[in-house]
Amino acid sequence: MARSIKTKEMSAIILAGGKSTRMGRDKSSVMIGGETLLGRSVRMLKGMFDEVIVVNNGQTPPVPRGVKVVHDAVPYQGPLGGISAGLKASSHDENLVVAVDMPFVNHQVINYLASFVGEADAVVPKTNDGLQPLFAFYSKSCLPAIERALADKELKVTSLFSHVRVKYVDHHMMAHLSGADKTFININTEDDLKEVEEVENLRGCAETSESSNGLHMPVERATTIYVNSEELVTLQTSLEHLDELACGFLISEGILQSRDELVSVRVNEDTGEVRVRTKRPNAIATRVLGKRLVTSGCGKGFSFINPGDALGIARIDSNYTVSMSTLYALMAQFLRQSQRPGMHSSALVDRDGVRFIRQDIGRHNTVDMILGRLWLDGSNGQDAMLFTTGRVSYEMIVKAAKARFPVVVSRTAATDTAVKLAERLGVELVGYVRGAKARVYTDGNRITSGR
Repeated sequence: MARSIKTKEMSAIILAGGKSTRMGRDKSSVMIGGETLLGRSVRMLKGMFDEVIVVNNGQTPPVPRGVKVVHDAVPYQGPLGGISAGLKASSHDENLVVAVDMPFVNHQVINYLASFVGEADAVVPKTNDGLQPLFAFYSKSCLPAIERALADKELKVTSLFSHVRVKYVDHHMMAHLSGADKTFININTEDDLKEVEEVENLRGCAETSESSNGLHMPVERATTIYVNSEELVTLQTSLEHLDELACGFLISEGILQSRDELVSVRVNEDTGEVRVRTKRPNAIATRVLGKRLVTSGCGKGFSFINPGDALGIARIDSNYTVSMSTLYALMAQFLRQSQRPGMHSSALVDRDGVRFIRQDIGRHNTVDMILGRLWLDGSNGQDAMLFTTGRVSYEMIVKAAKARFPVVVSRTAATDTAVKLAERLGVELVGYVRGAKARVYTDGNRITSGR
């Protein structure tokens, strides 16, 4: 679960020992905005972290007083060797690693990534360009695996990830953060430097340029789900987590039952297709197509179930409880991490914090993604809660009950049918959680007054 962790209790490691082959000169001393790249990195990180470490290949660069400088144990083992040297020199278990050629270090992005520290050995962002292992958090627990990789001459940082626990943070999870689009820019060539200098000169116009180039506009595309080559339904989606979305939709519609039924899920974002293969050659899609309903969701969502069908779901008999004060704090955390213009959000949440968030233009899609993720992992929501920013209608209660969530929490309202269904299925339903106020729609047996 993501939680707030103070970077003042961590170290920042700046990797400044690369060969700079494509640049043709030492990147650390490259000037931008009147300061060197190294000086810029140190300045941006020194105020956030208790300790700043510069890893160099043997030539000590000029750095401000108080900055620790260490050298690669074996020169030119690449970034992985630099990470090893930095972790060994660090006074803290948790460390941010940043390449010196990334000039747009962003405090909001760092704090957001830091909120996931503790969930895994490494927290690694993923952008449209792929993984960003040189702007990531690493624990000292990674050191044994790093040493083995170096001994085996596996020098790519990504080769480490199959040997440690990694929390990947997708780009869409950071889209609400101001400046996140620039954070992962790096300078490898003189042409890159010219482009970065142009961005730097346009800093005062950033708000205008962001709004004009559509960086924060939500994506909307038609996505068609096929089951065993049979077209089932086309949904409007944001093209995120389509494997989870398809599986969650099929679970909630009763088309998928056991995890053993699934053979494969193939996603093609270019064509907007998700093709699901199951062990049953004659899928029941054709039987349910005639019962399709238009839901109360945005963009006319479709469902093949009705409230009557939901009565066959087993009632949730759970001892799960949570205090109202905890709900208020969890909703605040959820909303902080869900700020994406034009997008609905849902999250798997436990008493300690938000485990993961899914976002889409459709609120039903976000819940289906969570169902799908749990189902693909062979898990369910019996020890957690479902949080959502959207209105709770009957089909969202059906989805929550199928995932065995004992508590559903929304920032806004629930429909009367949803409340009746929640009561029948044993789902605690809480709405209008805003600040220190909320409305408990059901009997409230799972909501306590303590902390």
